[in-house]
Amino acid sequence: MLKNIWLTGYRSFELGIFKDDDPKAKVIQDFFQERITNYAEDGTEWFLTGAQLGTEQIVSKAIQEVKKKGYNIRHAVMLPYAEFGSKWNENNQLLLKNVLRKADYVNKVSNMSYHSGRQLRIWQSFMLKHTNGAVIFYDPDSGGKPKYDYEAIKSYQDRGNDYQLELIDFDSMQDFANMLFDS
Repeated sequence: MLKNIWLTGYRSFELGIFKDDDPKAKVIQDFFQERITNYAEDGTEWFLTGAQLGTEQIVSKAIQEVKKKGYNIRHAVMLPYAEFGSKWNENNQLLLKNVLRKADYVNKVSNMSYHSGRQLRIWQSFMLKHTNGAVIFYDPDSGGKPKYDYEAIKSYQDRGNDYQLELIDFDSMQDFANMLFDS
């Protein structure tokens, strides 16, 4: 049983999602709602995310929807550094504030504002050590930002850690979308 799960994936620009009401975002949200529900039924208690625009913020909405159905789950948003998102435009900062406001727990791994990629590696290490597995929306054949989290997870597994990885690729997401629209 996975008690704590790290959820992450593509950023909004990598998905071509630039508006909150983009139909692609709804498909991704519905997909993750289904996965989160399944994990909750299997006993998962905490879902950990960052707060990047894209998959992580979409997942935050999915977690809220699953909670509304009565599942006793918690959402922790772990930021990699202080002042995360402070350089984003006003609309994106509002989206971030909304995610943080609805989470059960919010904290940052580093109390310093961004100064080096090392902070992101420390954040990955934190996420790995505080979860038993990850669900990542990433297609190794397509590349993108999730590559770094995927490689950190694979490296963690290669060092002998018992860590479960569920990889969601574009084909899986497309199959899910087709199923949604066929029904």
